[in-house]
Amino acid sequence: MYQAFINGTNLSYDRMGSGEPLVLIHGLGEQKEGWKFQHRFADHFDVIIPDLRGFGKSKCTEGEEISITAFARDIVSLLDHLAIKDAHILGFSMGGIISQEIYKISPEKVKSFILASTSFYIPTWLEKLLSLSNKKYAKMTVEQFKEEATLRCLYNKSDEMIQKVLPNWSNHLDGFLPSWKACIHIDYRETLKNIKVPTLIISCQNDKICPSFMQKRMHKLIPNSKRYLIKKAGHVAKIEKSEEFNGVVLNFLLELQRELLGNDLHDLNRAL
Repeated sequence: MYQAFINGTNLSYDRMGSGEPLVLIHGLGEQKEGWKFQHRFADHFDVIIPDLRGFGKSKCTEGEEISITAFARDIVSLLDHLAIKDAHILGFSMGGIISQEIYKISPEKVKSFILASTSFYIPTWLEKLLSLSNKKYAKMTVEQFKEEATLRCLYNKSDEMIQKVLPNWSNHLDGFLPSWKACIHIDYRETLKNIKVPTLIISCQNDKICPSFMQKRMHKLIPNSKRYLIKKAGHVAKIEKSEEFNGVVLNFLLELQRELLGNDLHDLNRAL
């Protein structure tokens, strides 16, 4: 584990492997350990996995900003701190929303996107409806949150799968409520239309948090994007169907590398 003082916060992150940088951005209520089933990506990439401010070991002092924009600025600043020009970005759930904000404020930092089980737009009527949960979440203990979140995120609710998911969650909820409020007040419709990097969108057939129709719409908005549906999986396919999830992500990224290598060889041959 590493730490970097980023935008007034001691940001905790893991880093492993070598190659092109790949940033994994966790979802609401999670911590970097939620990506443990994706550590195999380090066989091919320089994998960077931060705890977002207010989650895991990246605790915030009282009064520090917790918002989608603040999260995005932190990722961009972390890349600058590590002297990384650009990176592949894999954002899950809230991490996918943060990824869209990164493109909005610093598109030059994004080499490609994988947007998994995420959303892009909450209309006003739905925002008002979702806001009714604010009081409930404000009173929830960490253990209550972990139990409810785990069951809501799974299609396969076996004891074995529940035990796999439980360590995914942050051991405190310091950043949860402001993050939740930020997640239901988003509109990236115009941003998606302007995305010019290769993009893979991953949906889950039985996702009750970010239903697959959301990603279908994203696929239509993002030029030349690809979409993959994981069947018989809830919100956390990265754990519930980790082998399929990892295979889809790696196939996408490694194919990009092959295409870039082919283009480079073609340019070299023309130069000769």
